[in-house]
Amino acid sequence: MTFAALLSRCRPAPVATLAAVLSLTATAHAQGSSEAAATALFDEGRRLMSEHKFADACPKLAESERLAPSGGTLLNLADCYEHTGQSASAWVAWKDVASRANAAGKGDVEKRALARAAALEPTLSKLTIAVDGASDVQGLDLKRDGIAVGHTEFGLPIPVDPGPHVVEATAPRKKAFTAKVDVAAKQTDARVTVALEDAPEAASPPASATPPSALAPEPRPGPAPAAQGSALKTVGVVIGVAGLAGIAVGSVFGVEARSKNQTALEPQNCRTSTLCTPNGLSLTSDARNAATISTIGFVAGGALVAGGVIVWLVAPSTATTRSGVRVAPLLSASTAGLTVDAGW
Repeated sequence: MTFAALLSRCRPAPVATLAAVLSLTATAHAQGSSEAAATALFDEGRRLMSEHKFADACPKLAESERLAPSGGTLLNLADCYEHTGQSASAWVAWKDVASRANAAGKGDVEKRALARAAALEPTLSKLTIAVDGASDVQGLDLKRDGIAVGHTEFGLPIPVDPGPHVVEATAPRKKAFTAKVDVAAKQTDARVTVALEDAPEAASPPASATPPSALAPEPRPGPAPAAQGSALKTVGVVIGVAGLAGIAVGSVFGVEARSKNQTALEPQNCRTSTLCTPNGLSLTSDARNAATISTIGFVAGGALVAGGVIVWLVAPSTATTRSGVRVAPLLSASTAGLTVDAGW
């Protein structure tokens, strides 16, 4: 069966087909662009490593890995991190290399990666972030170097790269917390304790001798009926225009349904009402889809036009008219339109 024949037997509604094709095209284009960028970044990273410019090479390789994950890229990135002294990042990368190698059935690569990771473990620097009891409240947002720290990590020494780190915390009704800590190479006792102070409460208004009744705000006058009427008339116009658009859509698809049905009934497509070629069946299906959309457009459009006219007519036009008008959509399995409740 050809691809075109398969499409004719499994054809969705016209709008859905177009959306699917555009989505697949955009996805393929985006993936191609990402892979091209990842390849260029990998090549540049490898060139910089060959020149021993590891500090410049690591970000290139990291971005290449983000755009197009690859075991080869990750292996080079782990080695690059080791050369820059980023022991924790290298340790994590080697662990990931071993995991991917295991999944790919490459036992020799897995063994070497685990050995590199094990060799780094005694040199790892570690940072412990503790949270005191008064600060461990609902809504606490804790981050280390901009990365969220989960509750299960509180109080645990976590491997980090040597160098400066920033710990930030926020919580409802608490002052924001920020602490900077410089972790030395192989240091395992670096620690930050998060202690959030209560945020100051809003100042209470000064006591007044004025009786409470005098402090009660005067009721604000509601909008004038004339203003309400003008707004409702605008709503009526908008609803009516939307209804006309629905009718227009119904007309377009109605013409399309008639055209496809006539084409399907031609002898080369359907010799009888029950004996059709694959192309005739496809045209018949398209005609039915278009007819369904046309019917929906006419029904919904007619309901909206009628609703717009009703809203326009019941809108108050003078400031002396005391009326209340409520307009609400009415939707059910068999009905589409508006309900209008007006009282005088």
